[in-house]
Amino acid sequence: MNAQLGRYCAEPFRVFFPLALLASIIGVALWPISLGGYLTYHPLDAHARWMITGFGGCLIVGFIGTAGPRFLEAEPWSPFELIWHYLMGIAVLAALLFAQIGLADFLTGFWFMGVLGSMIARVLFDRNDVPPPGISLAFLGLLLAVISNFALSLHSLLGFSYPWLQFWRSLYFQGFLWLPILGVAPYLLPRFFGKASLHSFPDSSDLPPGWLKYFAFSIMAGVLLIATFAVEIWISPKGGLILRAVITFSYLAVFVPGLLSLSKVNALALSLRWAPWCAGGAWILACFFIHLRIGILHLMFIGGAATLMLAVATRVILGHQDRHDRLATPLRWYHFVWSMLLVTAATRLSADFIPKVRMTHLSYASGLWIIMIIFWALKIRKELRMPLPDPSTRGKCPKRQKKRNSNVS
Repeated sequence: MNAQLGRYCAEPFRVFFPLALLASIIGVALWPISLGGYLTYHPLDAHARWMITGFGGCLIVGFIGTAGPRFLEAEPWSPFELIWHYLMGIAVLAALLFAQIGLADFLTGFWFMGVLGSMIARVLFDRNDVPPPGISLAFLGLLLAVISNFALSLHSLLGFSYPWLQFWRSLYFQGFLWLPILGVAPYLLPRFFGKASLHSFPDSSDLPPGWLKYFAFSIMAGVLLIATFAVEIWISPKGGLILRAVITFSYLAVFVPGLLSLSKVNALALSLRWAPWCAGGAWILACFFIHLRIGILHLMFIGGAATLMLAVATRVILGHQDRHDRLATPLRWYHFVWSMLLVTAATRLSADFIPKVRMTHLSYASGLWIIMIIFWALKIRKELRMPLPDPSTRGKCPKRQKKRNSNVS
C-alpha cells in the first residue's frame, strides 16, 4: 500500500486522468438526459463546469502534479497533498452532481489554490533546477482560475453586471485552459515531431543564459491573452476574438517547431496539427456569428484544447510506463480518436445553426464524445499490456517479418 501510494504521489496523473474521463462522460451525458426529461434544471452551466473543471481541470492538475516537481527536481507531492487535492476534486464534482453551481465554483477556487500552493512551495523552498520558462503560464492559469471561480461563486450575492460576469466566465472557461497549454507546449510538443525544444535548458539551480528571454515571451503572451478577454467584453467583441486567435496561433507556430510542417508523423503528432487551426478558426468564425458564438467556440474547446490535452495525456501515460517504443510507432488507432474529436466538434457546432434539431444534435455530439473517450481508454489499456519489444528485432516490422517467414516456408 505504501509503495502504491508513493507511486501515486510521484505520478498524480494516475488518479486524476481517470477522474477527468469520468467527469467528461457525465458532463456530456447531461444533454441526452435533459432531452429525455429526466433533469429538473437546464444543463448549460453544469455541463460547462463538468467539462472545464472536471475534464480540463483534472487533466491539468494531474499533469502539473506529475511534471511540476520533476521540472524543479523537487520532492513529489506528499500523501497528504495527493489525498487532499483528490478529495477537493471529488468535492467539486459532487457539488456539480447536485447542480450546486455556486458551491462548485467556491470549492474549485479552493481546490486550485491548494494545487498552486503545493507548486509555489516547491519553487520557493525545494527547487534544485530551473523549470522551463513557459511553465509560469501554467501557474498563471491556476491563479486566474482561483480568482475567477471565487468571483463566480459570489455572483449570487453581489450580482455582477453582465459584462463583468461574462469576463469572469471567459477568463475561466477559456483562459484557464489555454494558459497552461501555451505554457507547456514549447517544451513538450516539439518532442512529438522529433524536434528540439527552445524552452529546454541544461540542469541548473541558477537561471541559465537565454532563459529570461523565453520567460519574457511567455509572460507577454499570457498577459496579451488575458487582455483579449477585456477587449472582447468592453471594447470590441470581434477585435478580442481576432486578437486571441492571432496571439495563440502565432505563439504556437513560433515556439513549437514542426507543428505547422507537412512532414510525415504518426497519428498522435498529426492530431496536434489540427489544434491551432481549430482554435484559431473558431475564434475567427465566431466574429461573423456573434450570437452563435457558444456553439462555434466548441470547435476551439474540442478540436483545439481537448485535442491537445488528450495527445499530451497519451504521451504522459505511455512515457511514464516506459513505453516509448509505442510512441515511436504509427499509432494508427489514434486516427480514430482525433477524427472523432473533429466530428464531435462539427456536430456540436452545427446544432446552433439548426434550431429545430438543436437538442438532438447535442445528444449526437454527446454520444460521439462518449464513444471516443471509451475507445481511447481501452486502446491505452491495450497499449500498456502489449509485450515489450525484443531487442534482437528492434527496427524490424513484425508483420513484414511474419510474411517473410511464411514465404520461406
